[in-house]
Amino acid sequence: MSWFQNILASCTAFLAPKVERTAAQQQKADRMANSLTLYALSSCPCSAKVTRHLNQLNINVTVKNLKRCHIYQKELLAGGGRAQVPCLRIESSQGCKWMYESEDILQYLDKKFLPKGHVTALEQAH
Repeated sequence: MSWFQNILASCTAFLAPKVERTAAQQQKADRMANSLTLYALSSCPCSAKVTRHLNQLNINVTVKNLKRCHIYQKELLAGGGRAQVPCLRIESSQGCKWMYESEDILQYLDKKFLPKGHVTALEQAH
């Protein structure tokens, strides 16, 4: 992706409306979001990017800010093996998966929570 597309995508993320769902769809999204935890730093641009995207997708995920509690960093190291943020912990019946790259996290969230046919800010930038 070119630098221009990156800038345009981040700008449109501020202007894009939140994803709207029916009550039943929102309940399903909320249940799916209960299995996710985002480890982040408030001063990290990549963490902010993921947090903005979660807001746009209209899903509530537990966010653990490493600056607020040192235990979160220990959890991150013990579970994922690295103290890198952002990191999305995905819990499932098969166990825990730790996803570190912000672009991978955004793609995962879009695949999981974006309604079919919804145009993303990145697609609008093309």
